[in-house]
Amino acid sequence: MSERIEAPLDIKVTWPDMQQVKRATTKDFSDGGAFVHVDFDPRPPVDAEMHLQLNGTVLGKEPPVLKARVVRVTDEGVAFRFVRGEAE
Repeated sequence: MSERIEAPLDIKVTWPDMQQVKRATTKDFSDGGAFVHVDFDPRPPVDAEMHLQLNGTVLGKEPPVLKARVVRVTDEGVAFRFVRGEAE
């Protein structure tokens, strides 16, 4: 299990299947995933694919979009697992 780092980062969460984009804040993250304070209506199902991206620019560049899958939904937010190397 990866070490979790508590850090409130301002991010954008996109749920492509529902055409929803939300501004959110991370609670914590690790190299394998993140817990994000965000509220979707309807709530996303486990395994729904979403895209996470830092808001704004970093060193004058657009931050990368990270693919993630929902692993847990609570009243506080959504836990994500980052997806690497998955076919588009």
